[in-house]
Amino acid sequence: MKLSTRFALCLAVAMPLLVALAGLVVLGLVARDLRDQRDEQLTSQLKALSPMAGSFAWRARVLPAVPPGFLQQRLAAAAGAGGVCVAAGGEKLLVIGDVPDSLPSGAGPGDHAEGARHWRFAAVELGRQGEARLILFEPHERLSDQIALLAHRLVSVTLAAAVVGVVTGLALGRFAVRPLSRLGGQARAIDTPARTETRLATTAGVAEIDELARLLNDLLDRRDAAVTRTGEALETSRAFAATAAHELRTPLTSMGTNLTLLDHPDLGPADRAEIVADLVAEHGRIQRLITMLSRLARGELLDATSFAETDLAAIVDEAAEDARRRHPHATISARTAEGARVHGWAEGLRLIVDNLLDNAAVHGADASGRAAITVTLDVGEEIALAVQDTGSGIAPEHRDAMFTRFRRRSGSPGSGLGLTLVRQQAALHGGIATLSACLEGPGTRAEVRLPMTGQEPARSAARSWLE
Repeated sequence: MKLSTRFALCLAVAMPLLVALAGLVVLGLVARDLRDQRDEQLTSQLKALSPMAGSFAWRARVLPAVPPGFLQQRLAAAAGAGGVCVAAGGEKLLVIGDVPDSLPSGAGPGDHAEGARHWRFAAVELGRQGEARLILFEPHERLSDQIALLAHRLVSVTLAAAVVGVVTGLALGRFAVRPLSRLGGQARAIDTPARTETRLATTAGVAEIDELARLLNDLLDRRDAAVTRTGEALETSRAFAATAAHELRTPLTSMGTNLTLLDHPDLGPADRAEIVADLVAEHGRIQRLITMLSRLARGELLDATSFAETDLAAIVDEAAEDARRRHPHATISARTAEGARVHGWAEGLRLIVDNLLDNAAVHGADASGRAAITVTLDVGEEIALAVQDTGSGIAPEHRDAMFTRFRRRSGSPGSGLGLTLVRQQAALHGGIATLSACLEGPGTRAEVRLPMTGQEPARSAARSWLE
C-alpha cells in the first residue's frame, strides 16, 4: 500500500473520530446546559406566576361564584408550552396545558413519571398557611427532541468529515510524500546505465527527507569505498600470487636440485653439509620473502581506522634494543627527541624502523664485519627519522632504484622488499623515504620524514609496490 493511501486512510478514520468525540463532548455539555436552563426557567416562571396563582386560589375557595377567567388566561399565557396546576387539599383547582393525572410531592425542580411519560416540575406553596400549591410541568419530550436534533446533526457532520478526510488525506498525502517520491526516483536513477548523478540531492526543503538523503549518500559512499577496497584486495591478491610464484620459483628449483643431490651415492660428508646449508639458506629466504610480501599486501589494504596517536620515540627505542640482540656484531646508538608523536599505525611504524636497522646491520658492515649504526629522531616542522651506517654506501644513481621491489645487492641474503616496505609505510603515513650519503664519512643515510600529529598529511606520490 502506498504511503499516500495510508495517509488518506488514517486521516479518513482520524478526522470523523475526532469530530465524533468532540461532538459527543459538546452534546453532553449542551444537554446539561439545556437541563439547567430548563430548571432555571421553571423556577423563574414559578416566581412570576405565584402572585396570580395565589389570587386565583383565593377566589376559587372564598368566592367560588366569581369567574376566574381573567386570571386563568394570564396564567396560561405565562406558563408557555408547559403545564400549570393549582391544587389545594389534593384537589386540582386549575389545570392548564399538559399536566399528569397524579401530582408530585416536594418543591422540585425534580422528575415525575406517570406510565411511559416523564415531566420536569417545580412547585411552591400559596398563601400564608400553604392552603394551595402551584406546580409547573414541562414534558421531557421537548428537551429530548432538542437533544435528538443535535445528535442527528452530529452524525451528519461526522459522515461529512469522513468524506472530507478521505479527499483531504489523498491530497495532503500526495503533497507530503512528493519529496520522498522524488528521492525514490533519484535513488532508482543511480543504478541506471545512463545515470548522470551518483548521489541524492539534499535540497528537498524537508528536514527528514534531506537527512534521509544524507544517510543514503553516506551508505553509497561506503558502498563505493567497499567496492574500491574489494578491487584493491583482488588486485593485491593477484599481485601477491604472481609475485610469490615468480620469486619462489628459483629457490624452490634450487631446493629441488639439492634434494636430488642428497641421494647421490658418491656424495661426501663435506658436500652433504654444504647442500644442507644451502637448503637452510633457501628455506630462510622463502620464509622472509613470504613474510615481506604479506606485510606489503597488508599495508596496501590498511584501513584508516587502524591509525591512532603514536609515540614514535618509544617505538624507535624498543626497535633499537631488539636490533642489538638480533645483530650482535653491530653497534647501535639511538638519540630520540621528546614530543615525536604521529597519527599512524604502530605496527607499520615499527616495520619502518626494523627494516632500516636490519638493512644497515647487514649492508653497513665494514671489512672486519663490524657495523656502526646511528639512529636519530628529530622534531621540527615534521618528524625526521634517520638511520645511517658506515658501510661502502650506494651510488647516487642507484639510490632511488633500491626502493623497487626485489632489488638487492649481489649476494644479499635479503628478499629485496625491505626498502619497498619502508617507502610504502612512509607513503601510507603521509611521508617520504629517501637514501643519501652519510653526513660524515662513508656509508648510507636512510631518512623517513613524517607529519606530526595535528598536521594534515601530504600523501606521497610514491607508486604502489603493485605497479
